[in-house]
Amino acid sequence: MGDPTGTPRNGPADEALRLVTADPVRARALAAAEARTARRAGDRAAESTAERALGLAARELHDAGAALRHLRRAVRVADTAGLAERAAEARMSLALVLAEAGRPTAALREIDRAAPVLDGLPAARLQMQRALILDRLNRFAEAMAGYSTAIAVFRRADDQLWQARALTNRGVLHSYRGSLRQAESDLVAAERIYTALGQDLAVAQVRHNLGYVRAVGGDIPGAMRWYDVADEYFAATTRPAIALMDRGELLLRARLLPEARSVAEAALSAARASRMRLFEAQARLMLAEITLAVGDRAAADGYAATAYRSFRRQHRPAWAALARYVALRAADDPSPARHRRTARQVAADLAITGWVGPALDARLYAARLAPGHAEAVAELREVRRIGRHGTAELRARAWHAEALLRDAAGDPAGARRALLAGARILEAHQAALGATELRALAGGYATDLATTGLRLALRTGRASSLLWWAERWKGLALRLPPTRPPDEEALATDLAELRRLGAEAGADVTDQRQAVLRRRQRLVEERIRRRSWQARGQGTAPAVDRLDGNLDQLGGRTLVELVEIDGDLHAVVVRDGRARTRRLCRTAEVTAELDALRFALRRVVLRHGRPASRQAAADAARYAAGRLDELLFAPLRPWLGDGEWVLVPVGALHATPWALLPSCHGRPVTVAPSAAAWSAATRRAGRHPDGGRPLLVAGPGLAHAETEVRQLAGLRAPAQLLVGTKATADAVLAALDGTASAHIAAHGTFRADNPMFSHLRLADGPLTVYDLERLTEPPSVVVLSACDAGLSAVHPGEELMGLAAALLGLGTATVVASVLPARDNTALTLMAAFYRRLAEGAGPAEALAAAQAGLGDGVDEATATAAAFVCFGSG
Repeated sequence: MGDPTGTPRNGPADEALRLVTADPVRARALAAAEARTARRAGDRAAESTAERALGLAARELHDAGAALRHLRRAVRVADTAGLAERAAEARMSLALVLAEAGRPTAALREIDRAAPVLDGLPAARLQMQRALILDRLNRFAEAMAGYSTAIAVFRRADDQLWQARALTNRGVLHSYRGSLRQAESDLVAAERIYTALGQDLAVAQVRHNLGYVRAVGGDIPGAMRWYDVADEYFAATTRPAIALMDRGELLLRARLLPEARSVAEAALSAARASRMRLFEAQARLMLAEITLAVGDRAAADGYAATAYRSFRRQHRPAWAALARYVALRAADDPSPARHRRTARQVAADLAITGWVGPALDARLYAARLAPGHAEAVAELREVRRIGRHGTAELRARAWHAEALLRDAAGDPAGARRALLAGARILEAHQAALGATELRALAGGYATDLATTGLRLALRTGRASSLLWWAERWKGLALRLPPTRPPDEEALATDLAELRRLGAEAGADVTDQRQAVLRRRQRLVEERIRRRSWQARGQGTAPAVDRLDGNLDQLGGRTLVELVEIDGDLHAVVVRDGRARTRRLCRTAEVTAELDALRFALRRVVLRHGRPASRQAAADAARYAAGRLDELLFAPLRPWLGDGEWVLVPVGALHATPWALLPSCHGRPVTVAPSAAAWSAATRRAGRHPDGGRPLLVAGPGLAHAETEVRQLAGLRAPAQLLVGTKATADAVLAALDGTASAHIAAHGTFRADNPMFSHLRLADGPLTVYDLERLTEPPSVVVLSACDAGLSAVHPGEELMGLAAALLGLGTATVVASVLPARDNTALTLMAAFYRRLAEGAGPAEALAAAQAGLGDGVDEATATAAAFVCFGSG
């Protein structure tokens, strides 16, 4: 970011030029006044300079149409008056705006027309301007030479402003070429000069570029921090399309897809409003990437095709190749051979034009279309060669290519070692992220490696091998140590404000006031999230336990771990030290039945419809539960035994009300993110032998919540009781920290749009996942007697986000929570029976199963509510 303004002189128009990158609004006002004065006085030199300042101010204010009008007028006025140098300087500025408007050929023509007129320092400025245009055409070598030569001239002439501009542009170009240290050095030097000169806009732009350098290096928290620092300025003025696109690209890399799409759409709107065709095409390409990532192939193809045509018109072959690659992945070509040829051509084009990461992706894509083919082997070797150095993503791709090469050569053991090397790189990347949200989403980067590993394991036919590979990828984020937020005091203030807004929004206020409160709530939530993204992790992934060490703790229990491979659902059953595996069905079959079951149960529990309709829903639920049981457990029945199960689901099955399935009814079932997570939770169980009195909390708005906890207080005396106005978030958090067990009866809300804001409603408002993450020593056992508190968002790698998942990640051994709405009168009965069983010496899973069975085996409000509660973690 940054633009030349020409030879400094001493009049008001020249002062306006100087102000363009410091305060473009002031520059515009000053230039407009001077243009009128110069026009009346017949001062063509001042008029041309003022028009040029108006054009450059319009550019900084993102109005390319106005910029072109004023700059052309500046050229025309100077030409008419025979002011060759002024005309050349105006052409220099016009060239940049033409390039940004998507007309690079016309831009270079203006540069060539200006060149014969200028010499000395003005010629160096023209050279830098030409370099900037070549830079945006991906002619990087020519651009780098132009920047470096110009910088030497500016240093000799002590032209600080132009030196800073050239350093900024060269720094960004260094980042394109992967020279990140040189990039940061140039940008820091530019920031220092701009700050000394009082160039506030330029300071914000260079800080944004420092964020871009961090993003290129894979440092997501660092990039987030610099982008937010720069945005403090942009938010008060106008967010440039290029800044929005850079942020969108980072959000896409972090797998924050809804946020990335929102930012990309804002970038497209900004580019169209400012008539910057250069950035408009890039914004469309970004939208193609995002829509493809969310599975909307038709939209991705449309965006990519439009972007491709624009890049071709703009003579930008590098960007056109990138758009063609996205279109290729979005297309459904019936001819594999033609698709493979196109993929190889696109990969070659991307490599030639400098897109290293996309080129490697395209080579892997082409290789997968023809496994074992000589062309595929050549592509994989190129990926292996090029990707060994670079970001974590590139190095992981290189190891994936190495694994595929070794497997094709008949070396499956070598392929497994290569996959593990790639996995360790991605795990370290995940561990370097501090935010739970980013850690969970980063698990998606291992999807291709995991799939290849599982395919290798499946070919062996050995259940132990399949289980080992499944465990290698599942739920890494939950095994990483919690990270404190970067500014805990500011976070606490924002969470308190969020509670205040939530409490007021839940009160009896007008619709207009509700809308205002919701808007403010969204702004506070966004601030909390953005700050959390800047947190850094320790950068060290946890050691992977030996599988037999995890299974030694099973005792008489049976482990049932579900694994999805290429749309098929497989099960691994471990009992009495022996592992067996079997394919069950297509995953889509069980998810369809689960959707039907959950829909029907919600109708039953929430009393939707007339009695006949609710009875039909109960019948549908009973059928769906039976069908799920047949699909999941009937093929495994000879191996399952009669005792307790440890169940590791997959995907949407994390939301299953297991107790309603015939094979699970009355049986102790513990649900865990992975066998390793269950083993770790079992080791943690009972770690608070002297953890003080049990904590009992009742939130507002539930008819039986206070009755429930007071009744439990009689069973669990002496207990710490927080009810009514005493059950505030701060009081509950303070009481939770360090206690052995806690029971919270409250309204629960699962936020599918952002699980980190899933919450329990307390006296002063919502207690969110962000609040829970502030705990230092969470309870060993937590019971959440609340609707939907056991639900989690499930991301690739079986990474979970939600209230129950957060507690398990923090170190709670056992969480009992519901995966559906719950009737609080039934919860009262269920919990009383549950705690009586605990008092008799039963474990949580056994006590819950007995309490659920005590309510019957039909499908009605009571049994559906009871079945919705699941024992997570350790039983």
